[in-house]
Amino acid sequence: MIGVNRESFNNEHDVKPNTPVCVAGLWLELLIPVVGFAGEIAGLPPNTPPIIETPLEFAFSNDLLGRGGSVDDFRTQQFIISAAIGERWELTVDHSILTLVDADEPGRTDQLSAALGYRLFDTRNDRRVNRLTAGLGVRGYGDFGGERIQNGSHQLVRSSVELVPYTDLNRTDATAWFDAQRFALFKGEFDTDNWRYGYWLRGSALWASDGQLDSALGVYLTAGRRSLDMWIGLRQDWRSGYEEPVLIETAFVEEDLAAVIGLRWGPIIFETVQQFENKASYGQIRLVAAGFGEERARAKETRFAFDASITIPDVVLNLTGRHRSDWLNRGDSAWQRSLFVMAGYGEPQHDDDPTIYRRTQQIGAGVEWEKPLGAHDGWVSVYSSLGAGWRQERVFAYENKRVSEQSDTVSRGALLAGLGLRFDSGELISRLNFRIQLGLSAWIPFSDAQLDMEGETFRVQRPMVAVTVGLTLGRFDD
Repeated sequence: MIGVNRESFNNEHDVKPNTPVCVAGLWLELLIPVVGFAGEIAGLPPNTPPIIETPLEFAFSNDLLGRGGSVDDFRTQQFIISAAIGERWELTVDHSILTLVDADEPGRTDQLSAALGYRLFDTRNDRRVNRLTAGLGVRGYGDFGGERIQNGSHQLVRSSVELVPYTDLNRTDATAWFDAQRFALFKGEFDTDNWRYGYWLRGSALWASDGQLDSALGVYLTAGRRSLDMWIGLRQDWRSGYEEPVLIETAFVEEDLAAVIGLRWGPIIFETVQQFENKASYGQIRLVAAGFGEERARAKETRFAFDASITIPDVVLNLTGRHRSDWLNRGDSAWQRSLFVMAGYGEPQHDDDPTIYRRTQQIGAGVEWEKPLGAHDGWVSVYSSLGAGWRQERVFAYENKRVSEQSDTVSRGALLAGLGLRFDSGELISRLNFRIQLGLSAWIPFSDAQLDMEGETFRVQRPMVAVTVGLTLGRFDD
């Protein structure tokens, strides 16, 4: 075994690990250096009160809301997308990075889950919500780009990288789960401007075909008014049935009683979970996309918008400014056209070698087309972009917390393209709104190049297609 000598985790255990664990973030999870922490049950929807409508929800976990620590261990990053499908169905996708660094035999694996749930009943009136959801899914383990995401984000903020090999774990399990919730008010009603006070109960469990059983029970007091909600309470997690070392240690630190504090401000939800015995601390920032509301749904936005996004698994931070030009939007067309300029920087890992990185700088410009979709006019939009740019790359080696060697730089012109969706989320302050962006981006240099470093040759300036996750900030006209 790794760490302490334990049998499979469904046996009794009385030894506490001495590795600290910790916590949460937002989509900037990819920009924040991480330390070990616990997390949500992979394959279940996020811990969001049922009075909050969540047509689409993005949950980002890292150490931003935790107490910190010195070792990057256990469930170090977690990203959850949960979406409602019609009135009864919901889909949840979860990507988690699991590492075990502080051990005799370090190792890592990634966890990728997908689950489809059906609300067996979902009753609501002015003072209470009762909901029971059950579903099926799959949960897999293996190399799903976690090493490149983790080390690329560490390099971006000058944090140490984790030279931890992947284990031989490579399998997919079927899952079955349920989620029961009750939300009731002592005072007030949901659809008024007055303060409301009540309680929220949640019990959930997930069983995997390989024998794991994960469950959690939460009891919370709540208060809220208009688009503000707060909750505080206790949560107990249980984990059993794990046999592989990385999974055993992660499960061990996630099983504990914890204090929970949550805050919802419009479309943004903050939640932090502070464990008592394991001293683990994790949290999440969740972004809810549910539109701008009736008064803003068809409101005209100003000509300027600003995007901040991250590409994965090759981690590059991109900042983009867009301007909707009159001369590009002549005629009657459903597509809104904008000029854009962008700049990006990152130090992504080179292929599968965690000791070699590419220092990447890029700029570009072009045209973007955007169009609202279907009946949700003003809530979901599709966008595409096309342009040209310039990219500079340099290869360097990372050893013993320092850059040991580096190559010369090489530059190339490139075509750039993007395709994806934007989801209207809400107003942060008066007239300032944000949208969630999810899509694909591509850089296609006009030719590749070779860089030499200490007798080795590396091919760079290669075409890159990556997933893009980001935020778009804009303003409504008066």
